[in-house]
Amino acid sequence: MALLGCADERHKLAIVVRLVSILSMGDVMGRAFVPVAIVSSLVFSFTCSYVTAASELAPSTLDSQLDAQANSGTGHGTAEKQPELEEVIVTAQKRAERLQNVPISVAVFDEKAMQQKNVYDLGDIANLTPGVDFATTAGSTKNSIFIRGIASGQGYPPVAIYIDDTPIQSRVTDITGGNLTPLVFDLERVEVLRGPQGTLFGAGAEGGLIRFITPQPDLENFSGFARARIEYTKDGALSYEGGVALGGPIVNDVLAFRISAWHRREGGYIDHESAVPGGYDYSNSNWRDMDVVRAAITFSPISMLKIEPALLYQHVYQNDADLFDPATSASYPSVFTQYWASLNPRYTRGSSLVDHNILPTWESDRFSLPSLKIELDTGPVNVISNTSFFHSSSLQLSDFSPVIPDIFGLGWPTNIRDAAPNYDSSAQNIFAQEIRAQSAIDGPLQWTVGLAYTKSRQYIEQLYYDANLAGQVVAAGFPSVQDVFGQGLLPGGIGYLGLEPNTVDEQKAVFGQITYNFYGPFSVVAGLRVAHNSTSYDIYQDGPIGGPAGFNTSGKQSQHVTDPKIGLNVQLNANQLLYVSATKGDRIGGVNPPLAVLPACAAALAEFGIENGLPLTYQADSVWSYEVGSKNRLGEGRVQMDWSGFYIKWNNVQQTLTVPACSTSFTTNLGKAVSKGFEFESNFLVTENLKLGLDLGYTDARNTVSLTSGLTPSVVNGEQTNPYSAPWIVAPTAEYTFTVGQYRPYVRLVDTYHSRNPGPYQASLPSQPNYNATFIPNPAYNRLDVHVGATWDRWDISLYGTNVLNSLPLLDNQSLYPHGGAPYTLRPLTIGMAANYRW
Repeated sequence: MALLGCADERHKLAIVVRLVSILSMGDVMGRAFVPVAIVSSLVFSFTCSYVTAASELAPSTLDSQLDAQANSGTGHGTAEKQPELEEVIVTAQKRAERLQNVPISVAVFDEKAMQQKNVYDLGDIANLTPGVDFATTAGSTKNSIFIRGIASGQGYPPVAIYIDDTPIQSRVTDITGGNLTPLVFDLERVEVLRGPQGTLFGAGAEGGLIRFITPQPDLENFSGFARARIEYTKDGALSYEGGVALGGPIVNDVLAFRISAWHRREGGYIDHESAVPGGYDYSNSNWRDMDVVRAAITFSPISMLKIEPALLYQHVYQNDADLFDPATSASYPSVFTQYWASLNPRYTRGSSLVDHNILPTWESDRFSLPSLKIELDTGPVNVISNTSFFHSSSLQLSDFSPVIPDIFGLGWPTNIRDAAPNYDSSAQNIFAQEIRAQSAIDGPLQWTVGLAYTKSRQYIEQLYYDANLAGQVVAAGFPSVQDVFGQGLLPGGIGYLGLEPNTVDEQKAVFGQITYNFYGPFSVVAGLRVAHNSTSYDIYQDGPIGGPAGFNTSGKQSQHVTDPKIGLNVQLNANQLLYVSATKGDRIGGVNPPLAVLPACAAALAEFGIENGLPLTYQADSVWSYEVGSKNRLGEGRVQMDWSGFYIKWNNVQQTLTVPACSTSFTTNLGKAVSKGFEFESNFLVTENLKLGLDLGYTDARNTVSLTSGLTPSVVNGEQTNPYSAPWIVAPTAEYTFTVGQYRPYVRLVDTYHSRNPGPYQASLPSQPNYNATFIPNPAYNRLDVHVGATWDRWDISLYGTNVLNSLPLLDNQSLYPHGGAPYTLRPLTIGMAANYRW
């Protein structure tokens, strides 16, 4: 039995190369795409040829074995259905489609896959997904996510995060540090869309999009599941969790419900031992509690109408940061870590991880999301309305005890009286409304049109206490705080009070996309989004750390943007798709706080081509992404291979520039960058019992211009856009199952390898004026997870180990940032037991 769809690979290769040339747009594009297309097509052809030859020449091969198994014991000549990989349905184009028919690079994690791979949050998803980079924020519960090298640490994020049809991303500042993201209990699936998705999803989906899809109540059947786990982390504390989800019809075909609740206590593994007497001491201090509750209703008063209100609530409390002082603390290139090591010799060594700050870094984050979806199915057309209001709030304590002394050359902390707590609080409200109409019947023309409106209000407050600042000033030989900073402490010992910034972002858009099958297997894709984006904010600062006097300022920025898309699909058969596309994406601009510009500053700005002082606003930046790819479901559904190659031009990049002559940083649109690479994802059902998988990706994203003022480069041509990215991500998996009576035991291996990024980075180049000796790039590292368990009836019981090789790399070295300090690492070896029950 030959492998289906593998005839005439040379013809398919010619189609791929011809498709590449259509949108190559020049020699650079051709050089970037053709090797990827050729290599991927050769891999595809080799696999087809190998499996086809094996099936035709070897009578005892997979097909023969499966045929024999299907026919054995039946007494009939008709074979039973052969085993195959599960079909995956996604809504990446805002309509339900087979993954194999979607001309976008999409990684999908359904509820079963997330359970099997111990996925709890967005960081776990990013760790397993080629093309995606993840960074924690100084041990915070917030995360920064970058896709295909489109990375930025300030402003509106370049990757959109959605819960169903609600955008929840927020502006990133030094205070917020990242985005709140949902935990993954009772999710139908998570879709990671790589590449810009601005046409259908708007500003912010510049590098890609991550969607968390929740399950809807079933009008016909009752179902549910319960989950419990207990874990032990090496040299750490116990973790445990429990959750249940259930739902079904209240009135058949008319009214249904679904509710779920989940709690997890994640035990800590870092000991907090203050370097000064009287500070915070706590074993396994970085524990956290997580709670998720959701309720949803589906009401269908008539067959063509569904009304679906829902409410999602989440709370996460982290008792301390996941940061630690490395074993080489005394020589580690961070003045903070070195100082703590000099005061307290019990720094990290062996498998014990230790944090020496005076105070803990705790954080409490919560959000609620009420939403209402109304769907009207008229037969040929579906009309869908989504209305939602996302509210989030966050409060964090940070230890600023050594920060101000380091900046101003004051004495370092020596006891608890020198503790300087800093409280950051933030809140965000996002109102989102979208209404769209789309075709709902099979035919050569499929279309979607819609209107979208989003308004986001973000409030940020920073409150820094330093009751002993006066004593530190005097000890340093100055008369008073007033003499050093221009004003004294505010009442209550407040050194700084900042409302910065309080931001309002607004998007109004009309969008549409069509797919037209104009001849045989050929279809054209065309889409366009036209939007008006606006931003306004105000800033208030006071206290001696902010300068000699308090001030208040505000600003506005707005512009019209368009995000087109064009592509060509070749549907060779129901299970094989070739596609090529060109897509644009953007993210919202912003406002710089005004600053008095002295002559030296004006001259330095002129070297960048900036006249008339600091720019009060910066515009949206944008990307053009050129992609070629293929989706293949072969061997009667037992082989799945998808690949994509991309070349992205990032223009008017929002760069944060530091100009010494101006004594400040600001954001402007002077940068340019290029990102190129590929992703490959595959699954092989080798036998009925053995399933293998291999996902891998490569990304090379670099700045393509140098921005220099005098001798100080702010951006260097050729440097990485993200100093902590892994160019190569390789994720092989293997699962073997067998039958013993009523039981179905299994062994599952999940491995993930992240390569070291060779650079260059300007911070690592001694020849550069802003060389930073504290910078340590992420090393190459590997994480291996093992599961052993069994299923029977409705049960799934397993023993598992995560990070079984106990890999503890130093990641995201915080010393690159001002006043950063220690790094974080993977969670150490964790052994656990899980029980899942479904009905």
